[in-house]
Amino acid sequence: MYLKYLTFIVCSLLFAAGCTRSTEPSPAGGKIVLTEKSLKLVQAGNTFSFSLLSKCLDGTVENRMVSPLSVSLALSMTLNGAAGTTLDAMQKALGLDGLTVAEINGIYSDLMAALVKADPTVTMNIANSIWIRKDFPVLDSFVQTNQSYYQAEVSRLEFNAAALTTINNWVSDKTNGKIPTILKEISSNEIMFLINAIYFNGKWKYQFETAKTANEQFTCKDKSVVSVPMMKMENSFGYTVQQGYKAMKMPYGAEKFQMTLLLPDAGTTPDQLAAGLNPDKWSALNAALQTKTKIPVWIPKWKFSWNITLNDVLSKLGMAIAFDSNNANFSGINAQNQLFLTTVIHKTYMDVNESGTEAAAVTSVGVGTTAMPVDPPAFYLTRPFLFFITEEDTGAILFAGKVENPLQ
Repeated sequence: MYLKYLTFIVCSLLFAAGCTRSTEPSPAGGKIVLTEKSLKLVQAGNTFSFSLLSKCLDGTVENRMVSPLSVSLALSMTLNGAAGTTLDAMQKALGLDGLTVAEINGIYSDLMAALVKADPTVTMNIANSIWIRKDFPVLDSFVQTNQSYYQAEVSRLEFNAAALTTINNWVSDKTNGKIPTILKEISSNEIMFLINAIYFNGKWKYQFETAKTANEQFTCKDKSVVSVPMMKMENSFGYTVQQGYKAMKMPYGAEKFQMTLLLPDAGTTPDQLAAGLNPDKWSALNAALQTKTKIPVWIPKWKFSWNITLNDVLSKLGMAIAFDSNNANFSGINAQNQLFLTTVIHKTYMDVNESGTEAAAVTSVGVGTTAMPVDPPAFYLTRPFLFFITEEDTGAILFAGKVENPLQ
């Protein structure tokens, strides 16, 4: 059977930045209240987050970061075109096999709307679009579902150089220029691009004074020592000592978004720590982080980008059939053509400084036609660590990664 190729590209960017002075108390954001089914989706998303992060950390001494929300949204949108065992496998890989596709769409629609309004001190915009090659028939139901639940802008274009410029300009505009392009070219067998862009702009609730930033030693996994700019302050934060690691969370804005930092004990790597995380441990950790402790804090400035092709990772998570050109079923997009996932590429970027955090993630989905010694409380990130950016009410994980070397 002649194979038509379809490419969806979903890009997500989250950006947070601020000034160098301490902020005034922020107004509280609207609380996000989850229904039982919504809670199930968020918990499934976090389960997927830990699985995805663990499989992307393969023991290398390389900074790495993923956006589980970006990947989940990309694959959940793709669910609207999947059918049969392909749909079953994708839902299982995402942990969503207990929900119907209609429920998934509705919950994600509500969640995206809630995240945009979660914090009045934070600018957060979510935009979606579908770009279809003018001569390729796509089922109206597929397009309408994405318009209804994801508010997708839909355009039919001649796929030429002008279309490439139009699509890239849309991406740049929706990400405030942080991701200037997503496509290098449009090949003759590509018939669709589906793009999701998220823009987040906030400040640390308690900001670092740039005058206090000073170089300190950071010990890498291979025992080499590098001198890194270390941001310093003393304040009250959620802080806890757990079996095998210390943890602290730093709020942004009105404390609706957080960065949670996990520092493994000496002799334990971030990869080992990440492999042991699961929703139950994450829930217990967040409960422990509700207790605030006044502590001195050292956090290195870091900035890096990373990318990975997720085909193998997602196949290991249970959706290998979606990549099988003979058995994949995406008849919900076009029943007359054999379509299958070709590549899932994930790119991320993060910059953490005294003001806040700048982070970007792009996901491209291609479819073809206990007991511990008691130490004085302190949180000094002077060796490799894990980080997570989450939303407080839902617990949804937006970004997750590790820093092996802040200078990398």
